[in-house]
Amino acid sequence: MKPVSKDHGEICYPFIYEDSPVCDFEIAADELCSRIGLVLTKELDPLSRDILTRVQPNVYHLNGSVRGKLAIGEKELQELYQDYNLLRDKLDGGFRGFVLPGGDAVAAELHLCRTQAKKIVRTLVAIEHSGKRSPDAVLFRYANLLANVMYALASYTNRVRQVQEVEFVSRSY
Repeated sequence: MKPVSKDHGEICYPFIYEDSPVCDFEIAADELCSRIGLVLTKELDPLSRDILTRVQPNVYHLNGSVRGKLAIGEKELQELYQDYNLLRDKLDGGFRGFVLPGGDAVAAELHLCRTQAKKIVRTLVAIEHSGKRSPDAVLFRYANLLANVMYALASYTNRVRQVQEVEFVSRSY
């Protein structure tokens, strides 16, 4: 469907009618940035607040890095690795299996951030497969690591708040 009007206020996003996975990628990144913003309104420990405060603008930099100038590079990737490794150290390596998303309310929100980061990876894959653009490899690496950081933050939050995580054991694998 084409817009019936181009009047100011009637188009929510200039590329909304574009037939390209780039639009879906940008909307997925926008949703993750908004979810992180929601988490930042909650009561957080200083480490989680610091990580999320630094990561949130990088999600918008990730957002613009396909259509526009590359704004995520090795520097941002290495900073995120440092955060991930710090969280893993605080978790003694982390949970060895998989847990049911949930626990503390903030941890549950962070699990939603984790799944949204995975959607970003999938839309990057769709862009790559469309053949119209080839996103820089660092964007795939950053988005994948971001999903893992969100998982670690959720586990860390449950640990800090002394909420027991529930292991999930698949009957399929």
